[in-house]
Amino acid sequence: MSGIDKTIDEIRKFNRFYTVNMGFLDSGYLDTEYSVVETRILFEIKVHEKCIQSDIAKTLHIDKSYLSRLTKRFYKNGFIEKDKSDEDKRATYISLTEKGSAETERLIELTNNQIKAKINKLNFDECDKFNFRERGMYMKVIPFEEKYRQDFIDFNTDWIVSNFGFLEEHDKETFEKIDEEMEAEGMIFFAVENDIALATCMAMPMEGTTWEICKLGSNKNIPHKGAGSAVFEKAMEWAFNHGAERLFILSNSKLKPALHIYGKYGFKEIKLEDYEYIRGDIAFEYRKEGKNK
Repeated sequence: MSGIDKTIDEIRKFNRFYTVNMGFLDSGYLDTEYSVVETRILFEIKVHEKCIQSDIAKTLHIDKSYLSRLTKRFYKNGFIEKDKSDEDKRATYISLTEKGSAETERLIELTNNQIKAKINKLNFDECDKFNFRERGMYMKVIPFEEKYRQDFIDFNTDWIVSNFGFLEEHDKETFEKIDEEMEAEGMIFFAVENDIALATCMAMPMEGTTWEICKLGSNKNIPHKGAGSAVFEKAMEWAFNHGAERLFILSNSKLKPALHIYGKYGFKEIKLEDYEYIRGDIAFEYRKEGKNK
């Protein structure tokens, strides 16, 4: 990839960030029939391949009803299609049709040409200054995929062994029964950038309406600021969307970064008679609003 092509790729990815945060969603786009927000919606679906409509609304900071009107137009034009989630029958995924993908590719080409016209006079070193990778602006959080199974095991194994010296039987059982946990509606999330897993976290049903948030681990070889919080939040969201009224965490008091995340999301320490794990010495819970004792 040439210096110019690399810069085009980096700026396009950065655009997904700054058009939201700088408020550039209300004007026309490249003399096409689409507004900037309509184009961004198509780009988001293209990037994620399959996504839930409400997630796009959150990403773009736009009203759900407004988004619904726009996606109805795309559906009518044959640009998108809908299907029910296999994991959650209440969720509907949207994806681009072949026609929608072709139109989005056309818009991407227009974007690339516009950027190229702006930076064509820069040399390679100047182009390279536009590499925004260190800012972590295009990490995404995804539900379990088979190709990341070993990352889930490796991240947690490394984290546990480096901090405590050995895996316990509970750990081994979790790793061996991943498929069984997900058949019971549990889910593992991954923060991913360029198909590389940065962090992972699991939501697992317990008794009644209590779910455990567990196995929060990260990639020790790649900087991953914000990745742990991102997967943790998704695990919480999954549990609540599947009937949880109380979330439970078992941990160790020396794991300050993890404890910081728990506190940030409103978890409160509770006392237990049995902490189950040898390394367990602290526990937390979070009760859904209106369900506190």
